[in-house]
Amino acid sequence: MASKEEKSKERVVRSHDITLCLERSSVTEFENLQLLGMATRLALHLRGAGPVRYDVVKNVAVYLFDFTTHAVRPVLELLAKAEFVKLDTEGSTIKTVIPDVPYYDSLFLGLGELDEANNMSEHEQFAVDLQSRLASSPLAKDSILGAGAEKRLVMRVLEIGNECKFLSSQRARGRDIVVSPTYFTESTTAYADLVAGHGGARVARILKLLKDNQGWPLSLILTQGEISGTKLSKVDLAVVQLLASEGFAPPPAIQTSHAGTNHFLFGPPPQHTGVPPFKRHVFEAAMALVAAVRQGQLLPAQYRIWSPRAILRKLRDSGFIGANSEAVEQYRQVAALRVGHLVHDSGTKYRFILNDLPENREAINLAMQMVSGESSAPGADEDIVLAIRKGETYVDSLVGRKRILKDNVVSTDPETREEIDGFLLRGAK
Repeated sequence: MASKEEKSKERVVRSHDITLCLERSSVTEFENLQLLGMATRLALHLRGAGPVRYDVVKNVAVYLFDFTTHAVRPVLELLAKAEFVKLDTEGSTIKTVIPDVPYYDSLFLGLGELDEANNMSEHEQFAVDLQSRLASSPLAKDSILGAGAEKRLVMRVLEIGNECKFLSSQRARGRDIVVSPTYFTESTTAYADLVAGHGGARVARILKLLKDNQGWPLSLILTQGEISGTKLSKVDLAVVQLLASEGFAPPPAIQTSHAGTNHFLFGPPPQHTGVPPFKRHVFEAAMALVAAVRQGQLLPAQYRIWSPRAILRKLRDSGFIGANSEAVEQYRQVAALRVGHLVHDSGTKYRFILNDLPENREAINLAMQMVSGESSAPGADEDIVLAIRKGETYVDSLVGRKRILKDNVVSTDPETREEIDGFLLRGAK
């Protein structure tokens, strides 16, 4: 049985995940949950930062993290209550935010203990508990309805979850199955089972391709009909989109003002190890690093990266990546995740400097594992403001999946759909 501390941290993690998927949606039943989720997200991104002007924090929260304007102050006040930030005020006006955010366990535990006094509503508590259960396994809808909660409450949470995409209800062989996109990242067996062929040979082959070519741009896969030289059929391409939209292949994205949204697909984590929920921010940072070097390798404006692993090794060993004119375009989304910051060198050239924190070194090492199989090519605070002005942001993998679902996805073939249904049903309880 989970300890009180573990339950407290779990509540924070799941509130964060749900809030990510809600984006700017307002859900009246989720008032405390969204406040807690936004506080967690902002705390993760303020860790390691120096004093930041309030207007900068507000712009980052609104334009990068999809906060509503009126939510920024309550979120900061909650973080101040947790003693994760100090607020320098002049009368009732916040002038400067001074972060003092602890390492992960203490961050989640501190917010969780603080939230206990807020008493989540029944809808919020049920949504959090359901997300925790779905992270371990898909669930049959009838088992969720039979767990003792009021039917109207259950149906309302499922309705919100399906609309905002923090869960999905699927019809598989006559049964309604509910799945969370976090399952395929956190589970230690889901990916291994799929790659071993339990989801069908075609699915296994494509996931193996994604595993060997982590962070490959979806746009290139679809336009070129291949992954790193391996040709894909129309059915294969439909499966690629299906895997991305249903959470099998986490699809973080780089969103640009000039080229729209580019999704980068990832296969099973190295060695098929599940990602602990409290470390998913590290996993996101690693995927952002891989996406950045893949963009330089496969979608460069002018200067191509020939060895993504060498670039990441340079960052790990030297603490910086040499100045170049494409650094702002390439690494600002990584800077927004607080992995590092951009320093002006000369003209249009910037250097990317590592923020030397344990979690960032962990992210670099994970990113290096992801790109270990080389593929053939066909003031930080002001830097965040620069990222906003340049109009480019990093889109978390949970939100990336949601946005892919908004696009038209070609239906996959019945055989593959049947194989995936069979896989989901094996995990459904």
